[in-house]
Amino acid sequence: MNKRIQKKIWNQEHAAPQFLPSVADEKPSSAVTRFVDRLLQNNQIQGKRIIDVGCGKGRNAIYLAQQGLKVYAFDYISYAVDCAKERALQKNVSDLIQFSVASMDKKWKFPDNFFDFALDCYSSIDIESKEGRLIYKKELLRTLRPGGSALICVVSIEDEIEAALIRDNPGEEKNSSLWPENGKFQKNYDEQELQKFYSEFNIVELKKLKKKAIKLNKKFIGTTYWLLLEKPTTKPSSLE
Repeated sequence: MNKRIQKKIWNQEHAAPQFLPSVADEKPSSAVTRFVDRLLQNNQIQGKRIIDVGCGKGRNAIYLAQQGLKVYAFDYISYAVDCAKERALQKNVSDLIQFSVASMDKKWKFPDNFFDFALDCYSSIDIESKEGRLIYKKELLRTLRPGGSALICVVSIEDEIEAALIRDNPGEEKNSSLWPENGKFQKNYDEQELQKFYSEFNIVELKKLKKKAIKLNKKFIGTTYWLLLEKPTTKPSSLE
């Protein structure tokens, strides 16, 4: 999958959402609200740093800032970041969020052990290559402080729409799909593959979730994984 084509598709989708209505949603993801509820039960989160990877138009970043977190958020679609900045200004939280335009599959500008928490809400599944996702994972591990927590949300291969696409319109990579309407690449996961990919982290919780959703102009039952990770307090032996 050509990265330039994938970026063009996302530019079009953010400008005029057609196949993924949640792109235009201003409400935070339910997975993110559950994550914050968990943090509030176990930590004092006021003023702590969180990175929102692939923030889109900022729905989750704004919610996180409203909870008192210091948010750093980036996306490689400049139009989406501009929209996110405007929304944050309207919600009076722009001073709590640092937005930037950047790619998640290149080295991040942040120092080692900088973030207390991290969020990847269905973002890294759109990285077009395994090599790119390995860079993303390495940067996630590098910038999260030891003992810090990350919420990762990905789509399961059991998802009603993605299962059909993996069968009928697969990408070159295992468990990947190409959306026939626009050619967008998506990497989906089974549980074993997900555990292996994030094995450098401590896996605190792994849940399979089902809910009603709309995608590709279809109403369906979406199947996703909620993965709660913790960065080990000792350095892992490798970053394969």
